[in-house]
Amino acid sequence: MRIHFVYGLLFALLTACTSSQYRIDGIYTAEDGTPVWLIDQNAKDTLAQTAVRDGAFTFSGRIQEPFFAYVGNGKQRVHLILEPGTATVDIDERTVSGTPMEDAYGAFHRRFYGYKREQRAEKTALADSVVRANRDNLVGAVALEDLAHVDADRFLSLYELLPAHLQEFYLVKSAYDAIMIQRTTAPGQPFTDYLIAGGNPDGTDVKLSDYVGRGRYILLDHWASWCGPCKAEMPFIKKTWEAFHGDRFDVVSIAVSDKRADTEQALSTLDMPWNQILDAQRIPLELYGVNAIPHLILFGPDGTILQRGLRGEDIYTTVADLLSR
Repeated sequence: MRIHFVYGLLFALLTACTSSQYRIDGIYTAEDGTPVWLIDQNAKDTLAQTAVRDGAFTFSGRIQEPFFAYVGNGKQRVHLILEPGTATVDIDERTVSGTPMEDAYGAFHRRFYGYKREQRAEKTALADSVVRANRDNLVGAVALEDLAHVDADRFLSLYELLPAHLQEFYLVKSAYDAIMIQRTTAPGQPFTDYLIAGGNPDGTDVKLSDYVGRGRYILLDHWASWCGPCKAEMPFIKKTWEAFHGDRFDVVSIAVSDKRADTEQALSTLDMPWNQILDAQRIPLELYGVNAIPHLILFGPDGTILQRGLRGEDIYTTVADLLSR
């Protein structure tokens, strides 16, 4: 109840703001003349540009409704809910303050990320309260995106409470799509097929179904020539392939987010004698919700996803156990 009261009060303050004028007073320790941009994150539009003078910069203007933006230069930037009023943006410290929504979200953010990883229940309860109290504004939408990384089930239940325009807010929509992909490609689910044009080493097209769902266990290894941890997994993959490849088991490595020439150069020096798919770019990553590589997926003989994220000696022991049954 206490959380509802605090955030309900903050929301009451922001709804009282009727002016359409905004101002950003910025702090940025950079050389005079360094450009600073104000960008609409949702629309990916550059709204204004200014320059640093004596460690400071300013933006001002009018907006029709609050939206999510960032202020900065390249990676030196700060995200904020741009709304009527005056916000102080400190790029050096990555902080925003001074406007009702930002102050409300900032209070939530500090508390939410102040909990330890194992305090999942506390984080979920806090986010639930804030989203319900702010279900029709960006404070609730951004807090809901934070919750997606902690409790997917609660995220989905709260998602249904948002109005349609906030369900389509890009942070919320991206989190929703990621959860849906994770659920449709989780262990126990059938595989999702895809085609990689020219993906075979000889330049012919290849489908995942050329390997998966054809009566053998298939270990699919997502990797790239630039990925050090991927190369560190190769001895474990090779050990497993050498021990078990044949009529019941095989390995396929698929190069993602990599230049074909770089992949081919790496293959000429690495000891990877199993099946290769090249030039897949982001196709399998997006279809299977792969956020980092290496990422291994083990498929059953009928194409069912059995395991995801195997690493190290678990690769060998998992396959050995399956084939011993």
